[in-house]
Amino acid sequence: MKRIVPALALALLAQTALFVPSAAFAQDAAVQEAPAAQDDPSLARQAIEWSQDRLAELDATIGVLEKEAARLQGEARTRADETLDRLRATREAYRAQAEEAVANARTWTDAQVAEARRSLDESWSTFQTTRDAYLEAASTDIATRRALLEAEFEARQEAWRKSIGELQAEAARLAADQRAAIDERIAALTAEVNAQADEAKARIARLQEASGEAWKTVKEGNAKAQELLWNTYASIRKSIEDAVE
Repeated sequence: MKRIVPALALALLAQTALFVPSAAFAQDAAVQEAPAAQDDPSLARQAIEWSQDRLAELDATIGVLEKEAARLQGEARTRADETLDRLRATREAYRAQAEEAVANARTWTDAQVAEARRSLDESWSTFQTTRDAYLEAASTDIATRRALLEAEFEARQEAWRKSIGELQAEAARLAADQRAAIDERIAALTAEVNAQADEAKARIARLQEASGEAWKTVKEGNAKAQELLWNTYASIRKSIEDAVE
C-alpha cells in the first residue's frame, strides 16, 4: 500500500464536539456501544466515508480566520497570512487524501483502512495545534473565538443532517418487521442531535473569556458526547447492514 502522508483532518470521532448528552441517551448508547472498539474495521470504514462531508468544518474555520486577518495590519497580518497558508495547504492535502480513501476504502484491507484512519486523526490534531497556537499568539478576542465555534458547529450540524438522512433512506429499504426498531433508534438519535444543538448554542453564548483555558474547557468538556453520537450512528449503520445480509 502506498503510504498515506498525514494531512489536515477532522478527528472523525470529533474531538472538538459541542454537545453534552442527556443522561437517558448516554445510558442507552452505552449499552448499545459497549462492544464498539475504535479499531473496529467497519467503524473505520464508516469514519472514512464521513471524511469528505467534514471538509466543510475545515472551510468554516479558515473562512472565519480569513475575515479576521483582513482586519489586521503589519506584523499581525503577516503572522495571520502565514498561518492561513499553512492551514489551506493542509486542507488541500487532506482533501486529496480523503478522496483517495473514500474511493478505495471498500477494497482496502483492514490494515490499510486503519492506517488511513490514523493518518486523518493525527493530522486533525496538527491542525488544531496550529490554529490554537495562532489564537493564543494573536490574543484573538472572544468574538472571533465564538465565530469559530459557531461556524464549525453549523458545518458539523449539516454533516449530521446529511448522515441521518442517509440512515433513513437505508432503513426505508428494509422489510417492515426489520424497520420498526431501527426507525425508533434513528428517531432517538435525531432528537438527541437536535437537543444538543440547542445546548451547543448555549455553551457558545456562555463563553465569556477569550483565554486559552476557557477555549480548552469548551472543547475538551464536550468531546465525549460527540463520540457517543458517532458510536450510536455507527451502531445503527451496522444494524442496517446486518439486516440486509
